[in-house]
Amino acid sequence: MNLSMSLGDLQAFARGLRDAPEYTDRVLQEAMTEATLLVQREWQENLPRVSGLTARSITSDVASTPAGVLGVVSSSQPNALFLELGTRPHMPPVAAIEPWVKAVLGIREPKEVKRVAFLVARKIAREGTPAQHPMARAVQSTEGQVIAMFERAAAKVAAHLVGGDA
Repeated sequence: MNLSMSLGDLQAFARGLRDAPEYTDRVLQEAMTEATLLVQREWQENLPRVSGLTARSITSDVASTPAGVLGVVSSSQPNALFLELGTRPHMPPVAAIEPWVKAVLGIREPKEVKRVAFLVARKIAREGTPAQHPMARAVQSTEGQVIAMFERAAAKVAAHLVGGDA
């Protein structure tokens, strides 16, 4: 995610990190936590639902490092990457498609589930899967809110530096 902020906001953070590093770090961590939780929620809401496993695998974390405050939103499920970027043609394991056949297509009879899952796998082997970009859409739809969070954080740091109640 690339964000644009005014030079004044960046200067407030630079002054804060120089003159009130603990306070500035805390304010930046609070803003980053709010931002990553927002992106996490939006990503989870953008995901197609089958079992909910991928959505539940999405987490966010914030860390203060010597290089600055780092926010990460990620998934531990490999299929999150496949949903985001799509796949080239390949033959997936049929068993991996069976839960999708049951949940999305509503097929319950075991032999029919296996048959339909095999047909879906063959189609993926011919065509791959399309990219759905749930993470990219989450970032795009929250960008303005995230920028506003950091602008408020910069104003809070600037007010603190001049003796305000921030």
